[in-house]
Amino acid sequence: MWIACMAILLLSCNQQYRIAEMSGTIVEMNSSFDTYPHRQMEELVQSYKTELDREMNVVIGRSTQFMDYKRPESLLTNLTSDVMKSYGDEHLPGGADIGVMNVHGHRATLPAGDVTIGNLYEIYSFDNTITFLELKGSDLKKMFDAYARIGGAGISSNVKLVIDKRKVKSVTIGGQPIDKNKIYHIVTLDYLAEGNDNMSAFRDAVSSVNTGITLRDVMIDWVKEQTRRGNEIESALDGRIVIR
Repeated sequence: MWIACMAILLLSCNQQYRIAEMSGTIVEMNSSFDTYPHRQMEELVQSYKTELDREMNVVIGRSTQFMDYKRPESLLTNLTSDVMKSYGDEHLPGGADIGVMNVHGHRATLPAGDVTIGNLYEIYSFDNTITFLELKGSDLKKMFDAYARIGGAGISSNVKLVIDKRKVKSVTIGGQPIDKNKIYHIVTLDYLAEGNDNMSAFRDAVSSVNTGITLRDVMIDWVKEQTRRGNEIESALDGRIVIR
């Protein structure tokens, strides 16, 4: 690990500042760092590490079960997708139709027992932001065709998708088949809204609004709210995606 030590000289011109000179050195932090430490750098790093550890180790909730992420559905992908839809229900005028989350937007599992802020930083390590899409039903069908090809991904519990031989056998939203002419309100991530991870159908969205709010922050706030209400964190495999 390398740390840069920099010194910056600022010059004032009519109360405006510009960089006149910048210099620095690179300090390698490896096994020899402990033997021959750079005292000032060590103190600086330790001060940040102590504060960071204190914040990351704060317990904000409790999970009733170990949750992992995989296809076609899993406890963690189901939980995340449901929380995303709930966020849309709260912030969209007519609510959200579905929450859509990619499997590998999760980077760690959720342990049973105490849930810390650090756990959620590990799981949602990317700074992906919540994005609201308006998508025609015909394009939503294309999205589910992609789900069938890749073997499923995160989707909210109001969806029932049956896949047979990598093709959509049936799909309903809230018990209703997809209306190809209807505009559906999707809660997803900016990364997926750009068409990444097989979500090319999202590039044809009627509208796209990036909230600027990270999924990680949404999940942290949701866990805190559940704890405030006296609820533990739990999820279920409910057959929202079935592969035959």
